[in-house]
Amino acid sequence: MWFGSIPATASLFKHSPMDTHPMATMTLLYRKHQLGSMYILDNWPFLSQRQLVINDPGIAMQVSQSSLPKFWVYPKFIGHITGMKSMILTEGAEWRRARTLFNPGFAPSHLTTLVPSIVDDTQIFLGILADLSESKKVTPIDDLLANLTIDIMGHIVLDHDLNSQTTDNELVGAFKSAVYWTPNSKFIHPIFNLNLVRAFAQWYHARKMNNYIRKVIRERLALRHTRAGEMKVKPSRRPAIDLAIDTYLLSDESDGEMSAHSIGSEEFEQVCIDQMKTFLFAGHDTTSSTLCFIYHMLNLHPAALAKVRKEHDGVFGTSSSTATAIKGSPRLLNDLPYTTAVIKETLRLFPPANGSRDGSSQFTLTVDGVEYPTKNTMLWPNVHTIQRRADLWPQPDDFIPERFLPPPHNFQEVTKDAWRPFQKGPRNCIGQELAMLNMKVIMAMTLRDFDIKAEYEEWDRALGREKPGEMLDGRRGMFGHRAYQQMKATAKPADGMPVRVTRRKNMGG
Repeated sequence: MWFGSIPATASLFKHSPMDTHPMATMTLLYRKHQLGSMYILDNWPFLSQRQLVINDPGIAMQVSQSSLPKFWVYPKFIGHITGMKSMILTEGAEWRRARTLFNPGFAPSHLTTLVPSIVDDTQIFLGILADLSESKKVTPIDDLLANLTIDIMGHIVLDHDLNSQTTDNELVGAFKSAVYWTPNSKFIHPIFNLNLVRAFAQWYHARKMNNYIRKVIRERLALRHTRAGEMKVKPSRRPAIDLAIDTYLLSDESDGEMSAHSIGSEEFEQVCIDQMKTFLFAGHDTTSSTLCFIYHMLNLHPAALAKVRKEHDGVFGTSSSTATAIKGSPRLLNDLPYTTAVIKETLRLFPPANGSRDGSSQFTLTVDGVEYPTKNTMLWPNVHTIQRRADLWPQPDDFIPERFLPPPHNFQEVTKDAWRPFQKGPRNCIGQELAMLNMKVIMAMTLRDFDIKAEYEEWDRALGREKPGEMLDGRRGMFGHRAYQQMKATAKPADGMPVRVTRRKNMGG
């Protein structure tokens, strides 16, 4: 009566980490109480609205395909990182403008032309792995992978060298600081997160990011203007910002979709700035975190790792450079069904993000012919639970890449809309094709030369923790894995995934 669902949720932390991502905690709740396709949470006073947690792919699709706005907490939670004009946060015509501008830059056919740039950035990462293999030092790899992802995004979107893998970059430093100052999602009531230092820090780092990206965009516009009379043929490798400008200039402004701002205006600049920050945020979230778990799961499943390496040898050859082969024929990356299955299975087990919408008096959910009102309700399609339901995914906590192989080699038939790490509907992730492409390139270029093994026991011992490497009755790990998803603005691998890197002998790379 007085505390709603809080005691039921709090009891889970007796056997799970306090800092785990809420979507994973809700999967524990779902299993413990054998809950159905959806259930109500009442977490007042931490959240004033009730939460409808949705665990069914069909019901989740009703929410994804609706025009309901994102849950009102999102701007308060990540607005200081992405900016308020981010396509994650905007609605209606404003969202359509941003999405339309940047869709061409993330089209699969265009991304293929940028593969050589991804390879070049990954070459630098290979050097870092080589140094780690020499030192034999246990190091969290998530931050290193985030730097790689950020460098790739700088080239893909702005054709700009951030060099975050080799130097301290002002933009990257401000971005990571902004992530650090994100409030605790478990206490999203404004009173519980009231912190004047945090508010100033968020403003300060957002300002630094804005100024940096604004300068790069203005330099890009000036370069474009200078080259306009010289270029008779457009270059084959063009960043997303150039295609966004092309899309704007070619659009019919009479429909009002693009006429809200002009090229070079502060409004247009801010739209581009906030999308760049969004891509940095989403990229470091999806690609780096998923690669951490890919390395970890393959190390735990040597038979799967052997299959991946065999596939890479078959596609790229055993005697030539992987980088050279990919650059020479980027479409070879389409011939990696098992590698793709490994990525998809990892994303199933460890979805990097979740999303929710605000209910409305104008929107009802229909389930088995019954209509359910959604007014004053947070609608939360829980990707983590959907992707670990035993009736949808046999052996739901097991790593079985064969689920995603084409028939007749597949382990199971995948239920429609049950795999949704990039969400579904019109507001699905714009960068999902880039994320998949990045992961294929990075896997192909690293797994043939290096073994990357998580070393939590040594890491815990160095930090003086009780019972190093153990899960402590689940309080330091989840679903049988020490490498659980830690809440750090997004779902990140625990402790940044400390690993030891070992170079494989007689490998061609």
